[in-house]
Amino acid sequence: MWQDKRDQSTDRGHFAIGRILQQGHFTTRILKIAVCAFAILSISANNSAWATSSKDELDNQAAQQLQQPNPTGSQRVSRVILGSESPVQPQIEFQRRAVIPQVNSKNSSKKLSIIANSQATEIVAKTDVTTIVPAPVPIPVTLNRYEKLLTNKAQRYIDKNWNETTGLIDSVQGYTHATMWDIASGIGALLALEALNVSDPHVTDIRLAKLLTTLYNLPLYDGKLPNRQYNTVTGKPSGRYSDTPSNGNGWSALDLGRLYIWLAIIAQKKPHLAADVDNIKLKWQLNAAVHRKTLYGTKLTSKKEYFRQEGRLGYLQYAATGYQMMNLDVANAFNCDRLKEINIEGMSVKTDVRNLPFLTLDPFLLYTIEVGSEASCWNQLSTLFELHNFKYKTNQKLTAYAEDSLSKSPWFLYNNIYYQGQAWHSVSHSGKPIADSQTFSNKAAFAMSVIFQNEYSEKLATQVITNSARHSEIPTGLYHNGKTNTAYNINTNSLILVSLWYKTRGRIAIWQD
Repeated sequence: MWQDKRDQSTDRGHFAIGRILQQGHFTTRILKIAVCAFAILSISANNSAWATSSKDELDNQAAQQLQQPNPTGSQRVSRVILGSESPVQPQIEFQRRAVIPQVNSKNSSKKLSIIANSQATEIVAKTDVTTIVPAPVPIPVTLNRYEKLLTNKAQRYIDKNWNETTGLIDSVQGYTHATMWDIASGIGALLALEALNVSDPHVTDIRLAKLLTTLYNLPLYDGKLPNRQYNTVTGKPSGRYSDTPSNGNGWSALDLGRLYIWLAIIAQKKPHLAADVDNIKLKWQLNAAVHRKTLYGTKLTSKKEYFRQEGRLGYLQYAATGYQMMNLDVANAFNCDRLKEINIEGMSVKTDVRNLPFLTLDPFLLYTIEVGSEASCWNQLSTLFELHNFKYKTNQKLTAYAEDSLSKSPWFLYNNIYYQGQAWHSVSHSGKPIADSQTFSNKAAFAMSVIFQNEYSEKLATQVITNSARHSEIPTGLYHNGKTNTAYNINTNSLILVSLWYKTRGRIAIWQD
């Protein structure tokens, strides 16, 4: 078996250009944004300065923030400094979900014995095909002023990085490339802005129509499915082999699955755009990424084209749900016969026994907010939330382990809850350990805070608001040393917008109408 990872070319438009832009290009736009009153009670040592602010001062600052106009249009990042195709640019290396050879099983077995009390037990094989069940009518919930501030910050990211020519949004601020995963995040952000009453429905329709037209006109890899990455200004393939007859170096089955979920949501929320979605479905060979009733991606190298199974626990099932929405049979993607249970902090956690089993919060959070929270043999979000809560009670340090862009090398990380025999293990796209890693993901923390309601989830929300206070867009998170990860990106800002949308719906998943 083979696992999917980010390709080392420029598959997903994340990460390195942020290094140039974070040097102060946008500092003139930074706003003085305050934190909510209840933040004073839960500020960490790294934010002690905020804890000394009075409630009245914070409220006054927040009110001023909400009254300030939202910048649009002309604030896009200059393309002159971005030329990602220019030979003078430093090489950008990261991976999205490409396939790589299976690691040596003997070495893997040895690594699995590193953690004490991590004795694995086989889970009985079963198939648990996701059934999408309609939900009750949502009961509207009103956002507080601090949540509205987050909405405004995320909107600024969208306005700055939206491309009028294609309707696509840059994956990382100023980096003019995006994968299908990033494009799905852009769709979610646009719909959320309308649902949160900060974007006019007519504007949303124009932007979505342009995006759908671009998707329909994309040069497809081998004439079948979208390439792993495209230029957000031109709509042309980018990355390796982008200028060849193949139109790129392959497709990511996982990225497409996430996109399919949001295309289905467009058709549901915007019936007048459903025909555009149908046209895309008819043009793309959707079944090319399905083999043996599970997901398969392609990877073109200098030697040959590889066609391999993609996806591990969480990511596979989440993406496969999108294929279900496209009426494709991917029943085997929901099998649980490749899972084992291990012990972390005294809790039983499921892991994937195949190679490169990245285990983060992301797919479980996305599935719950976008699709639903039905019980299954693979979904373990509640367990992972409790595990984070226990970790906080143990060391009084808030954490949220997710995949994220980085503002420094290696430009992207998988912050794994468990990976290759170690708990709480951060690795790069290539699986190399990262010493000074990010340990708090703003998007993952905020998503947890709207799904769960307890003291710990409130602390997570407060920390995200605190982390964002001095930024005009929502930053990615906090590094282990407490410094801010300023790799502003679409996935962070989108998930926080969609999480707020989910909250206003009375915590009913976006798909469930």
